[in-house]
Amino acid sequence: MNENQLIYSFAKKHMISPSGLLSLMMPHTSGVGIGVKGLDGHYLLVNKAMNAMFGKSDGQIKNMTDTDIFPPEVAAKLQRSDRKICDGAVAASDELDLSINGAPMRCLSLKFPVMGNDGRILFIGTVMLDISGQENVAEMRQTMDKLQLLNQQLQITLVELDRLASTDKLTGAWNRRRLEEAVVNEMDRLRRYGHPLSMLIIDIDFFKKVNDDYGHVAGDQVLALLAAIIRSSYRATDALTRWGGEEFVVLNPNTTLLTSAILAERLRERIAGEDFPEVKNITVSIGVAECVNGETWEQWFKRADDALYQAKVGGRDRVQLAPERNDRARGGEIASANFVQLSWHSAYECGDSLIDAQHRNLFGDANNLLTAMLSERPADEAGAVIEALIHDVVQHFQDEEAIFAAAGFPGAEEHAAIHRQLVDRAVILVARFHAGTLTIGELFQYLAHDVIAKHILGSDREYFPYLKGSEPTESAVKDQ
Repeated sequence: MNENQLIYSFAKKHMISPSGLLSLMMPHTSGVGIGVKGLDGHYLLVNKAMNAMFGKSDGQIKNMTDTDIFPPEVAAKLQRSDRKICDGAVAASDELDLSINGAPMRCLSLKFPVMGNDGRILFIGTVMLDISGQENVAEMRQTMDKLQLLNQQLQITLVELDRLASTDKLTGAWNRRRLEEAVVNEMDRLRRYGHPLSMLIIDIDFFKKVNDDYGHVAGDQVLALLAAIIRSSYRATDALTRWGGEEFVVLNPNTTLLTSAILAERLRERIAGEDFPEVKNITVSIGVAECVNGETWEQWFKRADDALYQAKVGGRDRVQLAPERNDRARGGEIASANFVQLSWHSAYECGDSLIDAQHRNLFGDANNLLTAMLSERPADEAGAVIEALIHDVVQHFQDEEAIFAAAGFPGAEEHAAIHRQLVDRAVILVARFHAGTLTIGELFQYLAHDVIAKHILGSDREYFPYLKGSEPTESAVKDQ
């Protein structure tokens, strides 16, 4: 493998951006020493000229630091240049007086940043030029100065090209390629350091109608303004991507599912309250998923996309949390000290389409109440979510009683009595909540844990065997 191939392989392995790669290879000429240092000061890549210049055998300098190679005063000077690069300088140069194997040497040093695909500095590039005993030292200094200037211009130009190549022209958001590059780094941080990582998928509700009623120019204006609103609502560490059409993805590094849910709910509210020229108002549906250590990007994205679908099926203009992966789901794992979301799993199904649909909907209602609680919605808005949940619970109990009675479940009367007890207790606690003597957290604990999770995953399973092999019995409900 020649030196250019070695540099290319190094750049590919460490996901160095095209601008970083070309800046690294740009000064690669005969007799010029080239090195790549980690931010900790250790040399990671050194060419043959660099080894020969300082009297080292091939590969010997690798893993050394300047302190290992040079006398203290020279090493200190080089370390100061490193700090300049780490602090944001596009280049730093020094003239060094050395003694190599007893022979004096004068050397010109040029440092420059080597950037990753996410725009962050990964390494420090080093160029060394031996000017000892040469008559045209002034000319070589000029050449080095030109090389430094050229590298600065190259960095600026190629960084801009990288930006254009990774940005959606209409909205200024990242494109898919840029997101997928960033995801690799963030998922690696999750795997290595346990840093949480979450994602939002945002879709404009009924966007086709916007284009049909107002035209594509107005539709483009909506997309551009929406991107600006999202960008202004998020933190410096978050990243916005236009995934396609009216769909956007927000990457939330160092963020748990529940924190992302709070951010998503605030964003949904803000968008619903914005005035969009011509169109006036739009709403969005949002799916939220936290990356699970060990899953792939495709698995993580699908869970977020499935949550988005459920948000749309559930009526749009809402935030839906993604369920856990099937291999992680545990029956009834719900609100504890940390208020964990309810996660639906196919193993919870009884086989009757109406009951299963209502059970899934109740899980969604509980998660909506969780979102309202965590986002600190006003009491009247949280109350509306609670009333909707209670309504769905009562309706479900009525439908369920008709179905298992028609199926011949011998414990029908006792089960119906449990329903009445749960509802009576819920009515009392809701009244206390409205009176201000019960917190929403305590009410959530009862509704989500006792009424929904514990009952559905516990008592309800007693009648499941009587439904096996039977057709869905929606007719029994209609006849009630």
